[in-house]
Amino acid sequence: MAHSASGGGHMGENIAMTNVAPENDRGLAGRTVFVSGAGAGIGRGVAEALGAAGAHLALLDLDLAAIEAVAAPLLARGLRVSCHTGDVTSAADVHGAIAQAAQLHGGLDGAVNNAGIVGASADVMDYPAEVFARVLDVNVMGVLHCMQAELAVMKPQGCGAIVNIASAAAIIGWAGQSAYVASKHAVVGLTKTAALEYAAQGIRINAVCPAFIYTDLTAELFQTPGVHDAAVANHPIGRLGQPSEVAEAVMWLLSDRSSFAVGSSLVVDGASTID
Repeated sequence: MAHSASGGGHMGENIAMTNVAPENDRGLAGRTVFVSGAGAGIGRGVAEALGAAGAHLALLDLDLAAIEAVAAPLLARGLRVSCHTGDVTSAADVHGAIAQAAQLHGGLDGAVNNAGIVGASADVMDYPAEVFARVLDVNVMGVLHCMQAELAVMKPQGCGAIVNIASAAAIIGWAGQSAYVASKHAVVGLTKTAALEYAAQGIRINAVCPAFIYTDLTAELFQTPGVHDAAVANHPIGRLGQPSEVAEAVMWLLSDRSSFAVGSSLVVDGASTID
């Protein structure tokens, strides 16, 4: 249940453009996709998978060096890639970055709103209010800012696909993680509402809900003795997930192959949320 940190506004001039044969045909070759939190974890896995499928990318993260490292091999393959830094909690950062990306790439075909944080681990009674507010700011307001900026580009186009990375925690409870759970429930509700509002305008909006995925973020959780083994035990498949497995779900929702999927929450969880 994890993502990278937040992202936002400065643009690196990392651009190349040729026709590139994709390694894996997902129907996304030649399309431009924006990815937030692209420097690590699920965001990085999604960006790399999209690049392998021949998509051009606008990458967003707080860490410019991290997204430049993601961009480098894609640029070497002749893909068009732009790098943007800032904070998704800043509407100005996000709108500036996405407007720049759309101008640079000539539009925006898809977007993956992935940036997020977990927050503290504490019972509701003891949860620090300032941390709770920060989690909501990044995980909910960050998605809202990204969607508003993306829709400002896609609505005039009359087409586009947006995928919000929620979590398996969006459909269950998780003791000790009230802020994260609340934020991811909100992302799913926001996804459904926006999907209803823009479906008739040619824009499909969906969510993906991963359970525990091996990322830098979950690595921090797994430093606590027993947490990793308990997490594995909670997944009937007998293991945790990889970012590439989440990326497969994201790419399907971005592609025309999911043309009738609107407002869905695609669960990728190793059976961990089945009652």
